[in-house]
Amino acid sequence: MPDRQLQQRSETSSYREISFEAYTASLIAHVDENKASPFVISAIGGGGKTTTLLDLYLQHDNERSVILTSTTAMFAPTYCQADFTRVAGDRSMPDTLKRVTLGNPPAFSGVWFQHPFENVEGKYKGIDKEVFDAHVRTLRMSNDPILSTNKMTTCVSDRVPLFLCEADGSKQKPFKAHAAHEPVIPETSDLTLILFGLSGIGKKCTEDVVHRSSLFADVVGISEGDNITFDHLVKLLRSGMLFKGIPPTSRVSVIFHQTDVLPEDMRSKNQLLACAEATLDVPRIDAVFFRGKDPNQDQQLTTYMGLAHKHPALPLFSTVLLAAGTSSRMPGQNKLLLPLGGEPVIVQTLRRIFAGPCRDIVIVTGHDSDAIREVIDPIIEKDTPPDTRVIAVHNKRYLEGQGTSVARGITFLGEASIAGFCVPGDQPLISPGAMRTLAEKATCNTILVPCREDGSRASPVLFGKKYYDELAALEGDVGGRQVMWKHPEILQLILTGGCDLFYEDVDTKDSYERLVNARSI
Repeated sequence: MPDRQLQQRSETSSYREISFEAYTASLIAHVDENKASPFVISAIGGGGKTTTLLDLYLQHDNERSVILTSTTAMFAPTYCQADFTRVAGDRSMPDTLKRVTLGNPPAFSGVWFQHPFENVEGKYKGIDKEVFDAHVRTLRMSNDPILSTNKMTTCVSDRVPLFLCEADGSKQKPFKAHAAHEPVIPETSDLTLILFGLSGIGKKCTEDVVHRSSLFADVVGISEGDNITFDHLVKLLRSGMLFKGIPPTSRVSVIFHQTDVLPEDMRSKNQLLACAEATLDVPRIDAVFFRGKDPNQDQQLTTYMGLAHKHPALPLFSTVLLAAGTSSRMPGQNKLLLPLGGEPVIVQTLRRIFAGPCRDIVIVTGHDSDAIREVIDPIIEKDTPPDTRVIAVHNKRYLEGQGTSVARGITFLGEASIAGFCVPGDQPLISPGAMRTLAEKATCNTILVPCREDGSRASPVLFGKKYYDELAALEGDVGGRQVMWKHPEILQLILTGGCDLFYEDVDTKDSYERLVNARSI
């Protein structure tokens, strides 16, 4: 039991204590619920990457397909017996870890590399990042619940596959500073782990301890040969160097590996808690873990201390869901209230947004506002995902056109929002996977336009925060396209692919009937 001081501290803290095992399992379980995407964990930094990934492999190999790979270079597990023993103890290596697939990705659990090095036995060239991301996105789109419901694909399993990617090399040294070309993190990463090997604490900043020691020294403000302290590791994190290349959709966690080698006074609960809080004070870090051998559990790898934010430390993506129109091309009917798959069209659209990357959703009503609220309010109350804000606002000027609804919704987005989608309420099969692909590439300064396989433009468009003021000033019936026309040089067309159903809207009776027929396949 924690002592009284720690109990009082936790009652007022914005953090929660959690083990690394429970933390990763909870994130993967959340994706299992939606079956929308493989889960990708990337490891970068210093000592402990291979050990950590092997540990994760053994934790999940019996319950799902797990694929171990690298975007740089890596020794095959059969040549990493010491790392495997640290996490497996007396257990033998499973056959799946002995199976290396070259080139095309494996269909089941195993190891995936590009080709072996000619002069280094057991070492393999990793998979190009673009190839890796393309494969994950293909799985993400084919595993979409809409397709699985309609039996249009055989790719869906009960649980999403898990990819474990070593995205960095440190020459087996405890610490590392990144050169300009490093690290090589997949854009599809859901969780990026930054590792430090605590065996380097108290040692001199030299190439024996730090890969790129001169760069490390410059960044943290010491001289080569000075002793490295924990504060220097926090300074390295604060510099932002280790966040380079991490996609905005990825959570970031820090693992301090080899906690067991620290002096006993440095690994007391109070000391580790203080170090964990100092680390979590660095922006963007979601969780921190102190891990190492447990002398009471046959030297098995364990979590000495784990601390995570109670609310995710992720960049905020938003959606303005447009539900104010008069359905002028369907006289006498409100297309948003038509039944589709057992629920109104607008409810289907909202559920699909829930499965995407947005945690800030503003629904703009207008025509038939009371009827729209009657069907969406119960869904908002019952099914809103954790850590997601959903509000509905009314646009009194809805008869003036869609531009006024976009403007109305934009003004209610969260202050921390970095980019926002404008989603038509009549796009009920909107792809969470396509939204995720755009979010992975987003910045505050971008306007990203999804494209079908044939290259034609689609919706929803993702607008960076830089353009919120222009969107908030819109008038008329054109909507966000006015801003796109104004900045043609900024537009980036992103191939999101997938089924044409994802981009269909309910404009007419014919289009509605097509979607009804598709949903009944």
